[in-house]
Amino acid sequence: MTLEEAKKKIKAQAEAEWEEYKKSGSMLCQGFALGADYALETLDKVEPVGNPDKLTLTELARELRKKCNFKYMTAESGLGDLSTAHLWSDKPYFDVAKTWICTKGRMYGWLASDVFPFTLDLSEYRDADGNIDYSRCIVEVADDIN
Repeated sequence: MTLEEAKKKIKAQAEAEWEEYKKSGSMLCQGFALGADYALETLDKVEPVGNPDKLTLTELARELRKKCNFKYMTAESGLGDLSTAHLWSDKPYFDVAKTWICTKGRMYGWLASDVFPFTLDLSEYRDADGNIDYSRCIVEVADDIN
Protein backbone atom coordinates (compact mmCIF):
# COMPACT_ATOMS: atom_id res chain seq x y z
CA MET A 1 0.00 0.00 0.00
CA THR A 2 1.33 3.42 -0.91
CA LEU A 3 1.16 6.46 1.33
CA GLU A 4 -1.55 7.98 -0.88
CA GLU A 5 -3.62 4.79 -0.73
CA ALA A 6 -3.32 4.72 3.06
CA LYS A 7 -4.40 8.35 3.29
CA LYS A 8 -7.46 7.68 1.10
CA LYS A 9 -8.42 4.70 3.24
CA ILE A 10 -8.06 6.67 6.49
CA LYS A 11 -9.99 9.62 5.02
CA ALA A 12 -12.86 7.33 3.97
CA GLN A 13 -12.95 5.83 7.47
CA ALA A 14 -12.94 9.30 9.05
CA GLU A 15 -15.82 10.43 6.82
CA ALA A 16 -17.82 7.31 7.67
CA GLU A 17 -17.25 7.87 11.40
CA TRP A 18 -18.28 11.55 11.15
CA GLU A 19 -21.47 10.53 9.31
CA GLU A 20 -22.28 7.96 12.01
CA TYR A 21 -21.57 10.55 14.72
CA LYS A 22 -23.98 13.02 13.05
CA LYS A 23 -26.69 10.35 12.94
CA SER A 24 -26.22 8.81 16.36
CA GLY A 25 -24.31 11.33 18.43
CA SER A 26 -22.02 8.49 19.52
CA MET A 27 -18.98 9.81 21.34
CA LEU A 28 -17.15 6.65 20.30
CA CYS A 29 -17.67 7.50 16.61
CA GLN A 30 -16.56 11.06 17.27
CA GLY A 31 -13.41 9.77 18.95
CA PHE A 32 -12.64 7.48 16.01
CA ALA A 33 -13.23 10.34 13.56
CA LEU A 34 -10.99 12.73 15.50
CA GLY A 35 -8.27 10.07 15.67
CA ALA A 36 -8.48 9.45 11.93
CA ASP A 37 -8.30 13.21 11.25
CA TYR A 38 -5.24 13.44 13.48
CA ALA A 39 -3.64 10.51 11.65
CA LEU A 40 -4.22 12.27 8.32
CA GLU A 41 -2.65 15.48 9.62
CA THR A 42 0.37 13.47 10.74
CA LEU A 43 0.68 11.65 7.40
CA ASP A 44 0.59 14.99 5.57
CA LYS A 45 3.83 15.86 7.39
CA VAL A 46 5.66 12.70 6.29
CA GLU A 47 8.77 13.52 4.25
CA PRO A 48 9.72 11.21 1.37
CA VAL A 49 12.76 9.06 2.09
CA GLY A 50 15.69 9.30 -0.27
CA ASN A 51 16.01 11.39 -3.38
CA PRO A 52 13.60 10.50 -6.22
CA ASP A 53 16.09 12.03 -8.66
CA LYS A 54 18.74 9.44 -7.72
CA LEU A 55 18.90 5.65 -7.68
CA THR A 56 21.66 3.52 -6.23
CA LEU A 57 23.03 0.58 -8.20
CA THR A 58 21.12 -1.77 -5.89
CA GLU A 59 17.84 0.12 -6.38
CA LEU A 60 18.32 0.18 -10.16
CA ALA A 61 19.10 -3.55 -10.21
CA ARG A 62 16.01 -4.36 -8.16
CA GLU A 63 13.77 -2.26 -10.42
CA LEU A 64 15.18 -3.69 -13.67
CA ARG A 65 15.03 -7.24 -12.29
CA LYS A 66 11.26 -6.89 -12.11
CA LYS A 67 11.23 -6.73 -15.94
CA CYS A 68 14.45 -8.49 -17.03
CA ASN A 69 15.98 -11.81 -16.07
CA PHE A 70 19.58 -11.29 -14.97
CA LYS A 71 21.59 -12.24 -11.91
CA TYR A 72 24.22 -9.48 -11.50
CA MET A 73 24.48 -5.80 -12.26
CA THR A 74 27.75 -3.92 -12.41
CA ALA A 75 28.76 -0.35 -13.15
CA GLU A 76 31.91 1.00 -14.68
CA SER A 77 33.27 4.30 -15.78
CA GLY A 78 32.18 5.62 -19.14
CA LEU A 79 33.22 8.70 -21.07
CA GLY A 80 33.37 11.91 -19.05
CA ASP A 81 30.77 11.89 -16.30
CA LEU A 82 28.97 8.87 -17.74
CA SER A 83 28.78 5.50 -16.07
CA THR A 84 27.48 2.32 -17.62
CA ALA A 85 25.36 -0.34 -15.94
CA HIS A 86 25.80 -3.93 -17.17
CA LEU A 87 23.43 -6.90 -16.79
CA TRP A 88 25.01 -10.36 -16.41
CA SER A 89 23.87 -13.99 -16.31
CA ASP A 90 26.72 -15.08 -14.00
CA LYS A 91 29.11 -13.35 -11.63
CA PRO A 92 31.67 -11.26 -13.52
CA TYR A 93 35.05 -10.12 -12.24
CA PHE A 94 36.84 -6.77 -12.50
CA ASP A 95 40.00 -7.24 -14.55
CA VAL A 96 43.25 -5.29 -14.81
CA ALA A 97 41.87 -3.26 -17.72
CA LYS A 98 39.34 -1.85 -15.21
CA THR A 99 36.36 -3.44 -16.89
CA TRP A 100 33.90 -6.15 -15.87
CA ILE A 101 34.34 -9.55 -17.58
CA CYS A 102 32.40 -12.79 -17.30
CA THR A 103 33.96 -16.01 -18.58
CA LYS A 104 31.20 -18.43 -17.50
CA GLY A 105 28.07 -16.56 -18.54
CA ARG A 106 27.30 -13.60 -20.68
CA MET A 107 26.51 -9.92 -20.55
CA TYR A 108 22.89 -9.35 -21.54
CA GLY A 109 23.39 -5.68 -22.22
CA TRP A 110 24.46 -2.35 -20.86
CA LEU A 111 22.96 1.08 -20.36
CA ALA A 112 24.79 4.39 -20.35
CA SER A 113 23.79 6.59 -17.43
CA ASP A 114 22.69 9.40 -19.76
CA VAL A 115 19.61 7.36 -20.78
CA PHE A 116 18.29 7.39 -17.22
CA PRO A 117 15.77 10.05 -16.14
CA PHE A 118 17.62 10.06 -12.79
CA THR A 119 21.19 10.20 -11.55
CA LEU A 120 22.87 6.86 -10.95
CA ASP A 121 24.16 7.30 -7.40
CA LEU A 122 27.40 5.38 -6.93
CA SER A 123 28.50 7.37 -3.87
CA GLU A 124 28.47 4.28 -1.64
CA TYR A 125 31.41 2.98 -3.70
CA ARG A 126 33.67 6.00 -3.09
CA ASP A 127 37.19 5.29 -1.88
CA ALA A 128 39.11 7.29 0.74
CA ASP A 129 40.05 9.88 -1.93
CA GLY A 130 36.41 10.38 -2.97
CA ASN A 131 36.74 8.52 -6.28
CA ILE A 132 34.34 5.77 -7.31
CA ASP A 133 35.95 2.34 -6.88
CA TYR A 134 34.31 0.60 -9.83
CA SER A 135 35.80 -2.75 -8.78
CA ARG A 136 33.21 -2.76 -5.97
CA CYS A 137 30.24 -1.73 -8.15
CA ILE A 138 28.53 -5.11 -8.33
CA VAL A 139 25.08 -6.19 -7.13
CA GLU A 140 23.67 -9.70 -7.01
CA VAL A 141 19.91 -9.66 -7.58
CA ALA A 142 17.74 -12.13 -5.71
CA ASP A 143 15.67 -14.57 -7.75
CA ASP A 144 12.52 -13.90 -5.74
CA ILE A 145 11.99 -10.27 -6.83
CA ASN A 146 8.59 -9.78 -8.41
